[in-house]
Amino acid sequence: MRRVVRIYIQHMRKAITGGDLDRAGRIGIAAYRVANTHDRRVLETYLGPNAAHTAGLTPKP
Repeated sequence: MRRVVRIYIQHMRKAITGGDLDRAGRIGIAAYRVANTHDRRVLETYLGPNAAHTAGLTPKP
């Protein structure tokens, strides 16, 4: 995992621990946008299976 994504995950964990789930979600989506395929799989454990859609990375119908 790239260092940048590791930093995003650390900040997500801090936000989750602090109870700020909205902030954790925003951080996660930002991380998802810059992540490679492997890192995206890791982030999906936090963000759920619709992470690509939420990040705006899926084609619109």
